[in-house]
Amino acid sequence: MIIKGDCIEEMKKLESHSIDLAFIDPPFKLSQTYSTSVDSDNLLAVSSIYPTAEELSRVVKKGNFACVIYDNRILPLVLDSFKRAGWKYLRFLTLYRRCGNAFRMHGWMSTSDPILLFQNGEGKEKYYGKCSHDVYVKDKLEPVGFNHPAQKPLGICKDIIQRLTQENDVVLDCYGGCGTTAVACKELGREYILIESEQKYVDIINRRLSQQTLVKGGAN
Repeated sequence: MIIKGDCIEEMKKLESHSIDLAFIDPPFKLSQTYSTSVDSDNLLAVSSIYPTAEELSRVVKKGNFACVIYDNRILPLVLDSFKRAGWKYLRFLTLYRRCGNAFRMHGWMSTSDPILLFQNGEGKEKYYGKCSHDVYVKDKLEPVGFNHPAQKPLGICKDIIQRLTQENDVVLDCYGGCGTTAVACKELGREYILIESEQKYVDIINRRLSQQTLVKGGAN
């Protein structure tokens, strides 16, 4: 399911504890060019993680996970927001960008992004599928670009989702972007709910999913 609308408002319409996994890449650089700092105009975008964490706590099943791809520059925000919303921080994985832009930050070139794993309250941690190393390497550009500033590698998204869900589980991505989460879920046999506020990206998501169906149909 692809929904066009505001992240928070559309999540309010979802049934409580109906989601098996939240897999999100929240906005943290919408109103400025990439640099080593965050200007005041961008505070509204980055602070949206607080109501998002609250609403995700309501819709995700108790004991299940949220996987959050974030940014080192404002890492305290996501940790604080999820803690306040009742999530338990478990660990972070690392996305190492060998290929792509890098900027100097406090003396080092920034080439990695944290992928944080939270559990919704207490409960037995359940993992499935293939166990991978905790560092993911992006060593080349995706074969097809979709003109999105934060497109994530499909293979890496698939690997994480298969580890945290089972077939037919429902995955929520409330920042749909160019639809990589939906494509990953479709290839893995998971259900998906994507929320995206911009029509141009909704169109891209629908086109990607349509083309994926055509390719699979042709292969059969």
